[in-house]
Amino acid sequence: MPSSRFAYLDGIRAVAITCVVALHWLLWYSPLFHGGSIGVDLFFVLSGFIITTVLWRTPTTGTAARAWTSFVRRRVVRLYPALIGLVVGSVVLYALIPAGGVAGGEVGRRGALVLAQTSSIWTAQQDGSFLFSGIKPFGHTWSLAVEWYFYLLWPAVVLVARRRGWAPARLAAASAVVGIACYVLTLPLNAFWFYYGPTARFGELLAGGALALAMQSRPADAPPLRLPARLPVVALGAVGLWTLLGPDADSDPYRYVGLPLGVAAALVLVVNGYTAAPGPVHRLLSHPWVAYLGRLSYSLYLWHFVPFLLLADVALPKPVLGLAAVAMTVALTLASYYLLEKPFLRPRSDVLGPRRTAPAKRSLVEQGSAG
Repeated sequence: MPSSRFAYLDGIRAVAITCVVALHWLLWYSPLFHGGSIGVDLFFVLSGFIITTVLWRTPTTGTAARAWTSFVRRRVVRLYPALIGLVVGSVVLYALIPAGGVAGGEVGRRGALVLAQTSSIWTAQQDGSFLFSGIKPFGHTWSLAVEWYFYLLWPAVVLVARRRGWAPARLAAASAVVGIACYVLTLPLNAFWFYYGPTARFGELLAGGALALAMQSRPADAPPLRLPARLPVVALGAVGLWTLLGPDADSDPYRYVGLPLGVAAALVLVVNGYTAAPGPVHRLLSHPWVAYLGRLSYSLYLWHFVPFLLLADVALPKPVLGLAAVAMTVALTLASYYLLEKPFLRPRSDVLGPRRTAPAKRSLVEQGSAG
């Protein structure tokens, strides 16, 4: 099936999912990698950028309400087959492997909460042992729920602003102000709500949206974007260093340094994809293998934690369990992508590519989720 995906953005996804997987896998074997939660920050900023770019560039017909309905329908078609596969597959696995510690029927009940996209709100009532209670093995889907809250609100704002003739620069400024306010107003809240709640995360999504709108406000004859040559290298290096040595996400350093660092690095990396003279970071993130990992990132995010939780209590040495969990994750990720994601993608114009200066000619299906 032909595709016009912008490989560089898939490369940013690859970086994000690598950080998250390092956090959830390597913490079992190493005192390092507590900072892998910065990958979540990359995902949210990138998702806000992509969704806002698609909303602003895609032609619409009829009312804003009809355009919003069409957008939500496309997101359901894009995201839900793989999510349903996660729930159904987990019910089967937990029924077959009793060592998982949760009955298959209970896994199904918890999966229903996930499919209703209420997991973030529901688990906010838990005692903080989020990934290992509440809605185990679906705790990591909290980020999908936060994105859905955003999908229901922000597209309506963008579409109404377009209908009313707002300039993208005006909406970019409003998005930046509201995003900063979301972050600042969340700072006094407890660590659990700061990380898992929607308020600070809306700030990250709106940061990506503000960048998308600012880029749309550039005149068609404006000179190509340029960044200092070392800035993308520094941004990517900072993400890697924080992943390796950074503290837990419930710490004050993450709250005041890690999250802003993740947002800033994500913005730099996104802009780098649209610069006139691509450098080493652009070539790395556009590499076919890296972009391929990015394309798998949604299914990998869905499945990367389930085998580890399922096998955690099996009476085998940890290295053996780790290898078995990784093998299961690879198999389930590939099955999810090729059977439940790829069939629901369709050819489309390249709405996200760096050379387009006019709206796309037809309706588009967005690239994958932020995870």
